[in-house]
Amino acid sequence: MGDINYTWLEQYARFTMSTPQDAVYAASLASLRDTEQARVMLTAYNEHLRADSLQTAAVYFMHSVRGLLLGIHYINAMCDKVLDLSLDNIRLYLVVKDGYPAFLFQLTDRTERAHPAPPNEGGSASNEAASAARQVMLTSYYRDQLRPLIEGVAMAGEANTGQMWAQLASILRWFKTLATQMDITDHEREAVVQGYEHVITMSPDILGLRKNLLKFKPVEIDSPYQPGEKTLMKSTCCLHYKVYGGQDYCYTCPKLSKAERQTRYEAILASR
Repeated sequence: MGDINYTWLEQYARFTMSTPQDAVYAASLASLRDTEQARVMLTAYNEHLRADSLQTAAVYFMHSVRGLLLGIHYINAMCDKVLDLSLDNIRLYLVVKDGYPAFLFQLTDRTERAHPAPPNEGGSASNEAASAARQVMLTSYYRDQLRPLIEGVAMAGEANTGQMWAQLASILRWFKTLATQMDITDHEREAVVQGYEHVITMSPDILGLRKNLLKFKPVEIDSPYQPGEKTLMKSTCCLHYKVYGGQDYCYTCPKLSKAERQTRYEAILASR
């Protein structure tokens, strides 16, 4: 892929290239490391999310944090340049569209800098060194950026950090699967897989956990949206049933029993 595709970052990673004019909340992402500032964010978020508690809102916020995860893995494995995706360089905006809240990220400084280990350069010997350098880049981001953000929001909402980290497991695996379908080089595809394998085997200490919850055993279930094909069950419940005043469980939720999932399967098919 080489060049940074900003359209991809907007579509998949929640980055915006222009300042939202209709934001109902805005702050430096770095401010959420502070418990009080994070509580202000969760309170503003929950006015529109209508979750049963700030604890649920904190866990649901991870739907947005996965944009940061996709951003760093994309830059790490598919680009010849890098962007500063640190908390200090990102403004967070909350916008509401058709009654549904969504967070957007905006880079304060969009300067493209040299990639420390471009995936498409070097021979076999240098490839090994480049892979190690990309692993260092990912480890640093998870430890120094994602972890303090998650811990700040978790404390504000009195949420479990393990439950929050676990929300990222499915999207991480999804990105690895997406890479097999994208028009990218073999070197880039290999870098995506290497990055995935690295973070799911990192020491849990880096995440502030006793167990690395980014790794999970995938379970395939029948897809009601594409009959005859399979889809993956989520690694953990996303608490969707606790927002917007109460919802059904997701079809892919691990909390559903086999009978409950079959009932949902038939209902979804009938509605299509």
